This record gives sequence, C-alpha cells and structure tokens, in this order.
Amino acid sequence: MSLIDHKKNASGRNMTEILIRKAEKKDLLAIQRLLSTYFLDMEELEPEDFVLAEKEGKVVGCAALIRDTSNEKTFLELHSIAVHPNLRGKGIGTRLMEYLINTIDFPEPPGTSACELYVRTTAPGFFEKLGFIKLQDAEKLLLWEDCRKCEHFEKCAQHAMRYFRVS
Repeated sequence: MSLIDHKKNASGRNMTEILIRKAEKKDLLAIQRLLSTYFLDMEELEPEDFVLAEKEGKVVGCAALIRDTSNEKTFLELHSIAVHPNLRGKGIGTRLMEYLINTIDFPEPPGTSACELYVRTTAPGFFEKLGFIKLQDAEKLLLWEDCRKCEHFEKCAQHAMRYFRVS
C-alpha cells in the first residue's frame, strides 16, 4: 500500500508529489544515509521494517516501529524517524507518522480495538500535534530498561510520549 500526496500550483499542475511506501531491500543505502544525518542507526532492523517518503524518486524521509517488551507488556515504539534537512517543516514527518498509525497492526488486548504507540523524543511538539501526550519520568522507567540503567536519567533530554486511540 502506498499513499501519494499532491500539491498543485495555481494552474492546477503538480508541483511536488510525495509517495509514502514500505521500504524494500534496495532502499538500504538511502535509509542509512538519511538516518546518519541525525546520528541514528538501524539497530537490528531490516530495510523492510521502514516506511519511506519519496519525492521525485528520491528517499526524503523514513520511519520505523519496533515491538518492545517490558514488565510482560508488549508495545510498539517509534524506533526512528528522519526527514531530509532541506525538507523539514513541509509535513513529510507528519505523513510518515500518519501512515504508520493508520496501517500498522498494533498489539492489542483480546476484545479491544485500541492502538497504542510510544516514543522517546527530543521534539515533543511534533508528536503533540499528532495526538501524543507526555508521560511522567516514572512511566519512562517502567517502559524502558535502558532508562533505569542510564546514569544520565536525571538530566535526560528525551521526553517519553504515548499515542492512544480506540477505533
């Protein structure tokens, strides 16, 4: 499944086209290049774990979710999201997140139709616009074991956030 967004100029002609699609093996180098711009890595992920934003055939954004488990709770976490620096603020990150939120199978308790997604971020404003809410540090400790072990926890710049929607 892919999603194409069009922007038209006054004459009605397409100026830009953003394609959102699942990544393939052939996209590995483009994903690595984009992530490295923000000092991110793929940490045991495969290219197929990502969704991409393409403009004029070039990868200009990517995002991936991972399944994590803590205290016997399985949850989805945004592993990474990156948009080409020259195209930030143009809605590409929002489109990637909306694609993930609307197309990914969420682990849900039997008998419910809820989706829940977590993120640790230094850009909470971006995620608040998408409906995420900030969590208390105590909740961060319950979800992420590496936070419990981190010597910088008291001065951590990352905000833990949660997205929740009942369908």
